[in-house]
Formats: sequence, C-alpha cells, structure tokens
Amino acid sequence: MRLIGHLKNEAAARRFADYLASLDIRSLVETDAEGWAVWIYSEDQIESGQQALAAYQLNPADAKYQLATQAAALSERQQRREEQEAAKRIHTPGQIWSQSGRAPLTLGLIGVCVAVALLDGLNPMDPTLRNMHWLWFSENGGGVSGVVEDLRAGQVWRWLTPIFIHFGLIHLFFNMLWLRDLGGQIETRQGTVKLALMVVVLGVGSNFAQYFWGGPLFGGMSGVVYGLFGYVWMRGRCDPWAGLVLSPGTVWMMLVWFFLCLFKIIPDVANGAHGAGLVLGILWGAAPRARKLFRSS
Repeated sequence: MRLIGHLKNEAAARRFADYLASLDIRSLVETDAEGWAVWIYSEDQIESGQQALAAYQLNPADAKYQLATQAAALSERQQRREEQEAAKRIHTPGQIWSQSGRAPLTLGLIGVCVAVALLDGLNPMDPTLRNMHWLWFSENGGGVSGVVEDLRAGQVWRWLTPIFIHFGLIHLFFNMLWLRDLGGQIETRQGTVKLALMVVVLGVGSNFAQYFWGGPLFGGMSGVVYGLFGYVWMRGRCDPWAGLVLSPGTVWMMLVWFFLCLFKIIPDVANGAHGAGLVLGILWGAAPRARKLFRSS
C-alpha cells in the first residue's frame, strides 16, 4: 500500500475515494497530521491513482466526482438490500422447525423410518422379526445377477427402500437428526419436489454403491444424509445467496465421522453408501458453479 498524497478535508477525501472506486482502484483515506491521506493498495495502480489525484486537485467541482459519489451510495444501498434478502433466506434448524409445515416430506420420511423401526423391533436381522424383508435391496444374492433378477421380478422399489431400515436406536436417532436439519433446510429453501428428487437419486445411488461394496444386507438413511450434507456444504460455498448454510463445526464433525467409519475405527458401517452419497451431493451442489464457469470459458 502506497501513500499518493493528501487532501484538505474528509468530504473531499471521501469523494475522491468514491471516484477511485469507480475506476476499480482500491484505496484507503484516513486522517493524519497533514490532513487526509490517500493510500492506494495495489502497486500496479499507483501511477493511475496519482494522475487521478492531480486531476481532482485541479478541478474538484467536476460533475464526474459527484456522480461517482452518487453511484457509490447507490451500490452500498443495493449491497445492504442483498445482504438483508440473503439473511431472510438463511434458516437455522430452530427456525426451520418453527415452520415445520413447510417441510412435510422431511417429516414424512422421519415418520416412515420410525414406523419401520417399530415394526422390525429395531433389529431387522432377527429372523423372527423380519417383517420388512421386502425392503432389503435384494433377496437374490449379490452382484449383477441379483439386480437383474429383481428387475425381472419388477421389484425395483428395493433399490431405494433400504434407506428406511435402521439397526438400533442410536443408528435411527442420529440419521433422523441429520435428516431433520439437512433435509428440512433444503425443503424449506428449495421446495419439496427438489428434496424428493434428491432423496431418490442419492438413495438409489448410495444403495447401489453399498450393494456392490458389501452385499445386499444393509440399511440406513446415512447415504442420503451424506449426500444432503455434501450438497448443502458445496452449494453454500458456490452460491452463498441460495440460503443454504453449514457451520464449520458441522462440516468438521461430518467429515471426521466419515473417516472414522471409513478406516473402521467405528465398525460395521455402510461406507460404500456414505462415500457415494457424499460424492453425489458435492457434485450436485457444485454443478451450477461448474456450468457457469464452463459457459464463460
């Protein structure tokens, strides 16, 4: 940052700073012993800034300086309006659930998972309680042949329904907690249809990944949850105005949990579903930014 000169009073300094901003020259004006100092941030713009200052000192009443001040004030008001609109689009989990009527699909998915858990006694592997056997990904073994047999039998619903099966109260509780926060945020901001599409795509994609990773006996909403997490995380970074937000603590917690499961520190977890869901969600969240960059290239 380089000092390029001084002006006599604050009003003149602020007006000149607004003019520099209209030229895309980043500056700083501040008071010192000699008046109001004008600093230029970029070394590459020092000469342009000095020339502009000399012209300003010769004719400070030129209309272009007044216009620059008016444009700066208009830009500032517009920025404040955009920030206020963005704040309205961002909802905390508590705000979302104070408006729970706006997230009917999220509530419905939670209700179905809880109902299935009650029907199978939170232990779907117990042969005496396997009331929900038709929800498993396949009953024809693993591999491509199992998928083909289910397709021939018209049982394609199995590609999605394992998301409703849970193994114990803790498994159910944490998946429903994350579904409530992530699914509720997406549904509240982007609509029920969007969330429904995401659940189907993420559910089927993560289920297929887990099927070929470890066979047909698996269940849980965690593949969808990691997909929703990846989407909200990436969309919030690529498009802050979308109103989707995650705290840094939440991001770290989800990623740490992911790797603890992946490296089997936490055993017996559907890592194939976690990984596929996370990748699909990240790609989905980054897609608008990628399309924009592609079109501009």
